[in-house]
Amino acid sequence: METILVPTDFSPVASNAIDYAMRLAVFFNTRIILLNAYFPVTPVNPYPMPPTNFETGYSVDIDLKQKDVIIERLNSVKNGICKKLERNFDIECVAEIGLPDEVIDAVAKEQNVDLIVMGIVGEAGRIKEHLIGSTALKVARNQGIPTFIIPENVHYKRIRKISFACDLNKTEETDLVYVAKFFGKVFDAELEVVNVEKPEELTPVEKTMTNLFMESKLKTIKHEITHLEGRNVARELEDYFRANPTDVILLNPKRHNVFYYLFNQSITKELAFHAHLPLLTIK
Repeated sequence: METILVPTDFSPVASNAIDYAMRLAVFFNTRIILLNAYFPVTPVNPYPMPPTNFETGYSVDIDLKQKDVIIERLNSVKNGICKKLERNFDIECVAEIGLPDEVIDAVAKEQNVDLIVMGIVGEAGRIKEHLIGSTALKVARNQGIPTFIIPENVHYKRIRKISFACDLNKTEETDLVYVAKFFGKVFDAELEVVNVEKPEELTPVEKTMTNLFMESKLKTIKHEITHLEGRNVARELEDYFRANPTDVILLNPKRHNVFYYLFNQSITKELAFHAHLPLLTIK
């Protein structure tokens, strides 16, 4: 882990995500890139569209007329972090014109980023949840880079338990178990595999074979496998994590076609807004 990218719109939610990212930087002893995507204000275009805010879609309370103004603000954030944590971090400040998700994608590739950390509003943003969505969720779905989604008011604590919420159907055909194992190792944390399945989804033989596969691949780290049953996957996971605390929920936000987005709820989206836990999405 060498580089963590932290997009910010200078909002309290983004600032909270920055604080989480800095604690991760201390843990991994890694560099940070603070990023802001913006559209300049000009006499011809006094109300730039699309606006700069990553979360709500409205302009943040700051005049982003020029790139140097933004860099100055990012440097102020940087200095505040170093002072707060009494540590000199390797922090690069970057400001680029463009749509937030496109800028994040370009900078992540250019800088060979290993991890992205972004904030997301909580249940106060219910209208946004159902109608607008979140740049953090878009980045998590479309990026091949692991992405931490940090809900507002969720603060960093030492990661000792990671819960991998996954679909065990055809798990053997993917690399996800190896990625989950990697994060269990790098955080020196217990890995819990949590599967929610409908009663008719897996036969007893399929479940047994999948369990044997998972056990064989995870035997070198502390782990457990939990099976839940229910038709509303997000609801079952929310209820489970309320009763069984964890430090991070690990997810694979699968891409779906337009009909899925119109008529179904995304499990990642539901957990991001309601679980009140950091989400780490992987591909």
